Amino acid sequence: MRQNVRMVVAAMLVLAVAGCGGPGQTLPMSVTAYSMPTTTKTRHVRVAVLPFEDMRVDKSAIGRWQHYAGATVDQLIPAQGSAADQVTEFVADYLKLVGFEVIRAQPGVRQTSGLADVVLSGRIEAYWSEAVTRFARTELTASNRLAIDLSNAADSSTVRTTVGGAGASTAIFFDLADLERLNNAALAESLDRFLAEVVVKGRALKPKG
Repeated sequence: MRQNVRMVVAAMLVLAVAGCGGPGQTLPMSVTAYSMPTTTKTRHVRVAVLPFEDMRVDKSAIGRWQHYAGATVDQLIPAQGSAADQVTEFVADYLKLVGFEVIRAQPGVRQTSGLADVVLSGRIEAYWSEAVTRFARTELTASNRLAIDLSNAADSSTVRTTVGGAGASTAIFFDLADLERLNNAALAESLDRFLAEVVVKGRALKPKG
């Protein structure tokens, strides 16, 4: 029995090491809002989403995978575009999923006469996912912090808030898909917190309370 246990543990260790696939790889990481469970409620507000600004010092990486014993560290980068592109697309898609009519606007667009009721812009203050492989397990974490600004076309009022989301889990082996799901959930948590702070009034979004 003990021999079988040792064999299983040894096999897990070999697979973890073999899964490195070479030192210092660059791994593309995808993001999608469409994997998240949401409750759709029609909201008669058209939102123009502007591209988010990435305020992080290192704008190229969005995470890392530290292999067992720390011998190899792989860099995680956006599968398409930049981190700002990823977050902007996630925000737009998530707002569609929860019932808003959404259009993507070009940088610099502030006046939306006839195009949208609300202009949403934002800044990425933190955005990072990480996997650390230890003996017989891999620890996964994902976190973000987004500053979001709203401008209502009806009365030129503004709403500003900063929200964040984070998550952690453990797996036996590293699978990038697990980390992607964790990152999706962390981004959705941020947007859920944002939506909890505002309320639809007419064709505008106003602070609750």
